[in-house]
Amino acid sequence: MTDDLSNLGLECSPDWVPLPVTDTVDLDYWARYQAAELVERYARDGEKGDAGQLERSLRSAVTDSRKRTPLAAFALYLSGQAFMAAGLELDALHPDAEYPEVTLALLTEHMSVTDFGEPNVRRVRLPLGEAVRIRQNLIGEKKRWFGARPVIRSLFYGVRPEGMGTAVTLTLSWEEAVLDEPVEQMGDAIARTLTV
Repeated sequence: MTDDLSNLGLECSPDWVPLPVTDTVDLDYWARYQAAELVERYARDGEKGDAGQLERSLRSAVTDSRKRTPLAAFALYLSGQAFMAAGLELDALHPDAEYPEVTLALLTEHMSVTDFGEPNVRRVRLPLGEAVRIRQNLIGEKKRWFGARPVIRSLFYGVRPEGMGTAVTLTLSWEEAVLDEPVEQMGDAIARTLTV
């Protein structure tokens, strides 16, 4: 039996665009509509937005996120920028025959990579329960035939809600080093709002 996650939620700023993670939404229509919304938001902030570039970026973000089938996903769009600054995915790991108990140690072992040295791993207490926080950089997939593979920056939270066997996971990822501190701060704040 799996835990009830029907009320799983989080709070984040309007800069985070909710992505349709199921294929029940017409992706082309959604991306066109959402791009127009972003252009309007950018204009309110005194910035310009290119609807065509935003539409392509949104479509790409959804397509990429759907490969991992998260429970929910969001994309951070900063005013004036045509591309997603960071991604956020919310998911859950349920106990199964191979792993009858999803522990914080298990999450740490399976979610840590050493592409650029040891990750920064900390045990923390969130309102939802005991958690592990992992900040690390990893080698991303090659985007073009020629050229280097990108460095993906990642902040992962694995939380064991009180009274549940399931672990809730929150993963933020981004590529620009200049965003390290602000995205980490956003991620830490969002993790404190997780509810089930």
